[in-house]
Amino acid sequence: MTEFNYRRYESEVQYMKIKGRTFTYVVRKAEEGGYTARCIELPQVHIEGETLNELKKNMRDALSLALDYLKERAEKEKGELVEITV
Repeated sequence: MTEFNYRRYESEVQYMKIKGRTFTYVVRKAEEGGYTARCIELPQVHIEGETLNELKKNMRDALSLALDYLKERAEKEKGELVEITV
């Protein structure tokens, strides 16, 4: 990931592929230093990091945990996760 020029833009959109799926997340420079990001497809996933590399690692971890949770929840409800390609 290249450094982003935050003087020119307020935020940057990034993409991450995890578990065969691609997720979109918006990165913003935090006022207190470091960065924050939120996932567009899973809005409950929002993270922070001191550097862009740390932010990316934290996003990967958070998305992995969220997907595991959703799968677990579907299994408890005796349901099945069905993937749809659009």
